[in-house]
Amino acid sequence: MTTFNAMERTEALNYLNVVTRAYAYHAFTHIAPVSLASYSELIQKIKTKKSFRIFTNNQTAFPHPSIPNLYITNLGHLVLTIVGDNTCNPYTTSRFQNVLLHPEIALLSQLMRTYGIYNIPLGAYQHVEQACEMCFADFKVQIQTRAITTQCRSWSKKYGNFTSTYDRFLEFIYGETNKFEVHSLVVQRKLRNGQEPIFGDPDFRDMSAYEIVQEKANEIIRDVWRNRHQNNVLGILSREEIDIDQAQSIRLIFFVKKEYSDQIAFNATPLYQTLEPYLMNLNLDHIALGTIYSMNSGVAPLFQGQEQNYFDLNQIQVGNRLNLLKAHLVVPDYWLRIRDNSPSLKIERGKTEYER
Repeated sequence: MTTFNAMERTEALNYLNVVTRAYAYHAFTHIAPVSLASYSELIQKIKTKKSFRIFTNNQTAFPHPSIPNLYITNLGHLVLTIVGDNTCNPYTTSRFQNVLLHPEIALLSQLMRTYGIYNIPLGAYQHVEQACEMCFADFKVQIQTRAITTQCRSWSKKYGNFTSTYDRFLEFIYGETNKFEVHSLVVQRKLRNGQEPIFGDPDFRDMSAYEIVQEKANEIIRDVWRNRHQNNVLGILSREEIDIDQAQSIRLIFFVKKEYSDQIAFNATPLYQTLEPYLMNLNLDHIALGTIYSMNSGVAPLFQGQEQNYFDLNQIQVGNRLNLLKAHLVVPDYWLRIRDNSPSLKIERGKTEYER
């Protein structure tokens, strides 16, 4: 079982919410999301517990809203929170096309709908508790089937393998320099009404939105890498992303060697000069610098007198900041992946290509 600390959970899921725009803020109507980590927490409790008390006569912090002297247990509060969230959570209600959730979360979400727990009035608390027990018993059975077991093993294995690959990539960066910056560029193709254009539409091309984005991203990668000794780029990652409007994106992440700690505006660097001709903001095609503070400058206040995308391996707290960068880039794939169960993050250029 993969476990994460509070920082990793919070930063990874915040990053996911930002890039997917799953919870766009609207004044007076904003609903605080229940994180996918809460679903994982409930799943671990279901796996280990043999009985489930949702309600109790012992006083807790959660009184029943309509029945005196009846309270909701801590476990019950978690269960009912997720039952309610499951009906509107954009990740569990298929708001994203070609997106896969962790197999266990997808299964639990499906079973909660199958047993109709949300539709049972809370006043009928005995029926609620019975439906939850039946749902969780069914879940315990299904996670041990060959199909689900195989899916979970494959999901975890690919996550673990790529985590090791990412760590080796950073070890190469550390071996080349003890000071570097991280910059990201987002290459995006939007879809009208969330649908691919069909033959006859003015926007029709004989390529999917993802293929269009991938073609442009590959062109930028080749151009940057060809000039890597001038722009001091040591390695390039790419991360496939999608938003609630089904816009297809590839985020290119550049690791740039720094010789000195002097602050230089990014638009005065050789890398920016290489990227600038590609920047655009058209109706459907959008290429722009990212806005994630761990991998872009000018986004957040300075930290230790430097931009927060600058890393000095000899600086205080650099380990925590590198863990935060990893939480943004790698950890979201534990919960959600695009198209198939392969990780969304790829190493485009690294040690092997650099030494050629």
